[in-house]
Amino acid sequence: MKKKTKFIIPLLLAMNGVTWGQSPGGVSANLQIWVKADAGTGTTTNNAQVVLWNNQKAGGVNGIANQGMAGYYADPGIGARPIYKTASSIPSFNFNPAIEIVSTDMYRSGYKFPLGFPNNTTNAITSYIHLSRTAATNYRTVFVMNGTTKSSNTSTTAGIWQSPFYGTYGNRPSFYNEKESGDVFFGSNTINTVGTNIPSIQSYYNSISGGNMKYFFDNNGLSYGGPSNNVSSTANYPGMVLLMDNDGGNGSTSLAGDRIGEFILYSDTQTPTERQRVSSYLAIKYGISLQQPQNYLTSDGSISWNSSTNTTFNNNIFGLALDNASALNQKVSGSINPNTILTVANDNDFSSANATGTRTAFAQDKTFLVLGDNNVTATGLTAMTNPSTFNRIQRIWRVQRTNDTGRTYLQVNLSSYPGIPAGTALNRIYMVVADDAALNTKVQYIPAISFSGGVAVFDYKFPSDKYISFGTGTTFCTREPNTTPATAFTKIGITGYSAKQNNWPENIPNGFIVLESGSEGMVITRTTPANISTPVEGMIIYDTSSNCYSLYNGSTWKCMVRACNN
Repeated sequence: MKKKTKFIIPLLLAMNGVTWGQSPGGVSANLQIWVKADAGTGTTTNNAQVVLWNNQKAGGVNGIANQGMAGYYADPGIGARPIYKTASSIPSFNFNPAIEIVSTDMYRSGYKFPLGFPNNTTNAITSYIHLSRTAATNYRTVFVMNGTTKSSNTSTTAGIWQSPFYGTYGNRPSFYNEKESGDVFFGSNTINTVGTNIPSIQSYYNSISGGNMKYFFDNNGLSYGGPSNNVSSTANYPGMVLLMDNDGGNGSTSLAGDRIGEFILYSDTQTPTERQRVSSYLAIKYGISLQQPQNYLTSDGSISWNSSTNTTFNNNIFGLALDNASALNQKVSGSINPNTILTVANDNDFSSANATGTRTAFAQDKTFLVLGDNNVTATGLTAMTNPSTFNRIQRIWRVQRTNDTGRTYLQVNLSSYPGIPAGTALNRIYMVVADDAALNTKVQYIPAISFSGGVAVFDYKFPSDKYISFGTGTTFCTREPNTTPATAFTKIGITGYSAKQNNWPENIPNGFIVLESGSEGMVITRTTPANISTPVEGMIIYDTSSNCYSLYNGSTWKCMVRACNN
């Protein structure tokens, strides 16, 4: 009797534009709401209304714009619905779009997620909001948990006296539970980006302690701790989630809009590692530096930025990434922090949105190119030792690569450096690449492909982890050629021609061996120095780890670079 062979065919199902199995940071357990401005909005037109914000959690409830009831939660009307903002209109979102919400006196705009939680008994939450708050007012709600069973409001419509609220009061993160505690702050720190166009990643979460829920708050991975009065709650009032904007109190005028990149909500208390994975996903996507020291983790928990080995460079962290399990596909990126000058991309395009269809795709999943710098903003130049005619800026970047990131374009704004005038000749602008932080090991000088208005662009394929900086050099020095008549002649030759010159190769002076062809190139040994156990002085290889011709000088391997021909 023949056995029947069973074939198991993997099936990927998609709903609301996201593939099953995708989740923020690869953390899928108890995910309830995942809305983001680059998916599920129904529009990509600037200032167009977004009536329905599709939940990227397969089967999850969608966000409905401005569905309130009379009183403080009244629907402000069709004209006040949230709008879509393109990436080009909000550059601080790292080439990604946003949803903008504006509220007026007595009205709160936003989205309702009917029965956003699985039931009325689930108390635990972990939330993430990537947003900018462009004004600091008395009270600005981010979202509110509203349980129809535990609340005095028995309808499924948002009404007055719903709690608890999570948000900011001025520039302080706050928690407001009208039924149990009133308004309290988290810790003593302020959020220094409130009132600016610079977004942050705000996370509100809780944990069970003696039957009560203890509340906590993080901003960009920095723990602010729990509420200042150590308040806890006997219930979390889930059942429905209302994402809201502003509440300036009676008599307030129109309040400047929050701009939201993503809102993520889980019905459980996540572990620190899970929170780190979700925060890393948001940080890479939006160019935000997490509080250091803290590793950046991929969807499978591996490290894409190692803070313990990059201690000097744990500043202004950003990067390119493809991580399919997180639906992360960032192909152009820069740090959103002020005074940063470097942007990287898969193409020579530093203005179009990240989602632009013409951008070059990554070759494989789990690809990361993450950069951080030494945070040196001094504008004086420092001299290199080889060649001594080259001067570089003092800011240095550490570049950490995971898998083959392919061709990378780098745009650096050097206009603030007096030693590099905007009129400097293109052939004097270089990127310095090295294997060590002092820029002394396997140094390469990569010429700029353009330089205009103080902004230089470079084209480079990172072979591995590197350190980079930028600068200028005077014309590379050379020595006069030796014009002394030849005293010896070559005796050995290899030719690809069917007919050779008379007296060839003897008529080629001062050589040992001659290779000759009109259409074929010579390929020298391609390997890495680590594969050569006993190198000898003068040995040359093409180093496939550093992408350079490398010479063993008797003690170390050195990339051959342009310098004085002494």
